Amino acid sequence: MNRSLLLNFLGVVLIILGFALLALTLLMQTQQFSLRYEAFLQMLSNLDDAVANLPLKGLIVVAILLIYVAKSLVPIPMSAVCVIAGMVFPTPVAVLINILGFFGLTTAKYAWGKHLGSGIIYKLLCRYENIQRILESDTSAKDVLLVGFRLVPVVPINSISQIYGAMDFSFVRYTILSLLGFLPRIISYAMVGRHVYNPFSLAFMLPIVIMFELSGAALIAVNAFIEFYNNKIKSV
Repeated sequence: MNRSLLLNFLGVVLIILGFALLALTLLMQTQQFSLRYEAFLQMLSNLDDAVANLPLKGLIVVAILLIYVAKSLVPIPMSAVCVIAGMVFPTPVAVLINILGFFGLTTAKYAWGKHLGSGIIYKLLCRYENIQRILESDTSAKDVLLVGFRLVPVVPINSISQIYGAMDFSFVRYTILSLLGFLPRIISYAMVGRHVYNPFSLAFMLPIVIMFELSGAALIAVNAFIEFYNNKIKSV
């Protein structure tokens, strides 16, 4: 399967999964499931109260930021880190904590790439000539590609940060574009964490559905942009 078919296929799969989760959520609202679900929610409510009464919230913030530090070296799922903040803190606070952690993580890996090179992921991406042409260009196409990379969950954060650092890409633009692309996921994960104690509610599922739909659409859009850019280059 070539790059174009693979990206389109993954995009459609993510969109379908999003609709499937939405359908499951609506199904869970029916009376047939509600009684068993109420008992489950009571158990989660007790957990919610225990988390809300945790002392020393400042130490929890430090712990979350240390997890981001560890993520620069260990493949910890980004979603898990963001959700933890949402479980403990109100959504706006959780978003700010995750933005700070994300900034630290991407800055560290950018510096890593700047001093140690782009790494193996760059070589894998360059197997696709169309992507290689964009990465090696001096145009704003790399801006669009960076935002697209940040929008899609399956693209590793650390590797892309390292690649853009190795390319000596403007750090300010890199930071702004990275945050622009990743912010929808940060907000969604924080909302998921906030409502994790009611996992089949619309408040919990809707951000996940939006992430799936947005990620699927982003994959298809990135694929279309790569095709458009390369066709434009060939026609010049």
